[in-house]
Amino acid sequence: MGIAPPEIARVIGISRQAVHRAFDKALRRQTEDALDAWHRTELGGLAMEATNIWRLMDLPENKNDWRAQAALEDRLMRIHIRRAKLLGLDAPTKLDVSGIYQRGGADIAAEQMAREAIIEALPIEEQRRIYELFYQAGLRAKAGDLSQPAIDTVVSNGPDSRTTRDDESESDPQ
Repeated sequence: MGIAPPEIARVIGISRQAVHRAFDKALRRQTEDALDAWHRTELGGLAMEATNIWRLMDLPENKNDWRAQAALEDRLMRIHIRRAKLLGLDAPTKLDVSGIYQRGGADIAAEQMAREAIIEALPIEEQRRIYELFYQAGLRAKAGDLSQPAIDTVVSNGPDSRTTRDDESESDPQ
């Protein structure tokens, strides 16, 4: 026990990697029953230790000594922590980020495909303007300047139907 793998390899006459493989194989041979038996043994030992600490706490000389009580309570807490570790009660939980954002990879891919279909449906000049806007924004982001607009021109698809000019409203009798 405690012999280095190179020393084992030299004595037996095999490679160091073969020693590691044999050791890993031996570890994998441990059955679930053996692990359960080990857990039960450890839990039994912790229970015996906790019982002894409770007996110490009940001794007349320790009942009135707050320092002794605090030290014994600390030992009980350590037993409690060790028992929780053995039973897996303190195992970390997985955080499912997709549940937080309510979006998965498929949703994002579908959204991106829909966006690309919309852009491809636009006339080629509009596509060029959009890609130029993204290109300029990318350059600004790399430079760290996000305060300036990417392009000073306004992209439009013709007259704005939400507003009317003064001369159109005068000629339209409605």
